Amino acid sequence: MSTRSERRALLFLGVVACLGGGVRVIRANASPPVPVEARRALDARISSAAGKGGAPHRVSPADTTTPVSRRPKPITTRPAVTVVIRQPFPDPAPDRYHRVDVDQATAQQLQTLPGIGPTLAARIIAFRDSAGPFGGLKAFGEVKGIGPSTLARLDTLIRFSGIRRR
Repeated sequence: MSTRSERRALLFLGVVACLGGGVRVIRANASPPVPVEARRALDARISSAAGKGGAPHRVSPADTTTPVSRRPKPITTRPAVTVVIRQPFPDPAPDRYHRVDVDQATAQQLQTLPGIGPTLAARIIAFRDSAGPFGGLKAFGEVKGIGPSTLARLDTLIRFSGIRRR
């Protein structure tokens, strides 16, 4: 024969099992099946959206025999939108002499140097983009339009942050 506490424990477990089963039954039957007319209207909207530039969808006939809660959820996809906001690079940190870093400078920054106009600044940037950072005066002197006199004039006004080229 079982003790009073054992009977109470069994009663408690029986009540919990019945409540759990009842909740599952209620949840399974809670959502009524979708009316056929509403499903057809939704299918028509989906197919018309697919024809107007949306992603092509295969529309299957409405399944009214299976309850909604047991139907597999449809996979909906939304077009991925990527927003890229381009901001200009911040000015390279000036050194204590306010020299222009030729390995990172923009065309506007290069034009602040004496003797460098828009054409030569564009040529410097194109040379840097194709061959990599200058790294020193010797490599900077290889740019067409920069001769020994320009190098001597710019020597104290520029600096190089890139790795030296050979």
